Amino acid sequence: MALLLGVTAVLAGCSQSASTQNTSVAASTEDQSKQEQAPAKTDYPQKPIELIIPSSAGGGTDAVARIVANAVNKYLPNGQTLVAVNKAGAAGTIATSEVFQAKPDGYKLGIVTTGGLAIQPNYGKTPYKHDDFIPIAQFVASQNLLVVRKDAPWNTYEEWLEYVKANPGAFKYSTAGAGNTQHLAMEALNILEGIQTQHIPFEGAAPAMTALLGGHVDGTVVLVMEAKPYTDSGEFKVLANLGTAKTEIYPDAAFLKDKGFVGLDSWIGVVAPKGTPQEIVEILEEAFKKGMEDPAVAEQFPKIGLEPAYLGPQDFEKTIADTAKLTGDLAKQLGLVK
Repeated sequence: MALLLGVTAVLAGCSQSASTQNTSVAASTEDQSKQEQAPAKTDYPQKPIELIIPSSAGGGTDAVARIVANAVNKYLPNGQTLVAVNKAGAAGTIATSEVFQAKPDGYKLGIVTTGGLAIQPNYGKTPYKHDDFIPIAQFVASQNLLVVRKDAPWNTYEEWLEYVKANPGAFKYSTAGAGNTQHLAMEALNILEGIQTQHIPFEGAAPAMTALLGGHVDGTVVLVMEAKPYTDSGEFKVLANLGTAKTEIYPDAAFLKDKGFVGLDSWIGVVAPKGTPQEIVEILEEAFKKGMEDPAVAEQFPKIGLEPAYLGPQDFEKTIADTAKLTGDLAKQLGLVK
């Protein structure tokens, strides 16, 4: 703005001031008009949000989802809450399919697991692919463990490995189902070590562990949170960690990734239907991030044998894609996928 120079410029200054004032009024009017025309920021959510859980009530996935949901409820705008709805069945694909087909308005979200989102689509029997969703957050990445009964003759992974190499096909192990994370992890170990073991699939982790307790199998591959009650009671002992990271709960378990094993975890997270508006996605991302940072999560997860492993949207998206490729390649190598 030009400076007023001397008293001779008073009239000009007055004229300029009037002009500037008129211009400011016009600009203010124009800004106000633009603000009135701009779309209002979303007032989402205005009603409770359904959180579809791909398991029955009381299971590990359900426990994780409800712990996180209770924490996230503190941070959702407008006093709204997440309402847990259990939809078990078909290795998690029933629930995930419902979320895939849901209206992308932010009022139906899905809890997803490695099996339901990253593995099952490899078999070509789901209406969705692993990248047909918007990742919001990962909550946990639970390691898979190879466990045996307390009276088993092996106390270390090396002792067990020596046995299975000397007795091809003799060692029978159970899992919660063919083609799931635990099965693929164990078969990947067979390939790495050049060994042969016999897989006995069950419908769920509970019967798989019951089979081990009853002596019908020699070992089982289960998640940390599934093994913990039995190791705490002294009925099971852990021979190896087949996951991608060490666990504070079993720090002395043989960590096979150090031996060249690829590692395979069972993660749990939350997604939204593709097409959900970005402003809604951002609100959800913020609420879930704050929820995972809430002290209640850090306090309650270890009680069920888990450690928080938060990942934001981009990192979770990469984890999903990497897991889908890894398990897809394994499934092909094992002849589970043509």
